[in-house]
Amino acid sequence: MDRARGGVRWPVPVPHINAYLARAQHLKTLHGDSMKQWQRLVLYALTDALAHNHLLVGTLAAYLKRQDLDADLLRRYLQSPDPDRYITREAVEHLDGLTGAVPEEAAEPVWTGIGRRIARDGG
Repeated sequence: MDRARGGVRWPVPVPHINAYLARAQHLKTLHGDSMKQWQRLVLYALTDALAHNHLLVGTLAAYLKRQDLDADLLRRYLQSPDPDRYITREAVEHLDGLTGAVPEEAAEPVWTGIGRRIARDGG
């Protein structure tokens, strides 16, 4: 959708998440002789991917909630009785940046700024 028509330019998350997973796979070649080092670094890479995925789900859920999607339908889509588990402060700030909303806080939150840059630069 086009921003001029009130649409949102969503980031393309798959390449970012794939990069985390590829990094996790590549770490074995760098630390093949140290299993503990490899395990530690792989878990960091995988938790980075999980955090990115969680932010994406929360941002989309916050957007649907703002579009007045039925609360029961949102819970069913998220497969969770508690959508706020995903709709975190960071997800809302990210959505604000993507949609051009003005934050209530005096200083712009970090995730709002990131969302604005994604919306401006296209991903």
